[in-house]
Amino acid sequence: MGLENKVVLITGAARGIGAETARRAVAKGARVSLVGLEPERLRAVADELGERAAWFEADVTDQAQVDGAVAGTVAAFGGIDVVLANAGVGNSGTIAITPIEILLRTIEINLNGVVRTVHAALPHISERRGYVMIVSSTAAFTMAPGMGPYAASKAAVEQFANCLRLEVAHKGVDVGSVHPGWIDTDLVREQRK
Repeated sequence: MGLENKVVLITGAARGIGAETARRAVAKGARVSLVGLEPERLRAVADELGERAAWFEADVTDQAQVDGAVAGTVAAFGGIDVVLANAGVGNSGTIAITPIEILLRTIEINLNGVVRTVHAALPHISERRGYVMIVSSTAAFTMAPGMGPYAASKAAVEQFANCLRLEVAHKGVDVGSVHPGWIDTDLVREQRK
């Protein structure tokens, strides 16, 4: 699928993989919806990209906020062709010493946030016979101590993508997953501390 005049909704778009993907998509002619929790950063990326970008503050763990970002994107651009479910967090520390709230928050954002995002955008993607891209990780296939919830959530979104691919193929919707390794992003820098 070429990106000329396609509408791409990206979660986790304020920085890292999300922001860079938005830049590259606009360079290829797309219009982008930048979704995330950091309004100042989202606004800065949108300003950099100009009229081909809109931004929406939303927490992917809150369905009403995700639904609002999707509705805002459709209102701004007329539909959605591609969704990049990219928002995610890392965790560091073993299961034994990490507070349960942090362990569960990692899974809530990385897995449930993807499910919420895809579910909200899917009717619009289906209408345009578009594309769902889910950001997993190499941690879906290999793990290390201190990465339990992260690896589990990324393995889960990999399987979510695999199941979704089978469920929507007859609608002309394609589904992919991407498995970044150690890319120099804020998330990775935080894990190295």
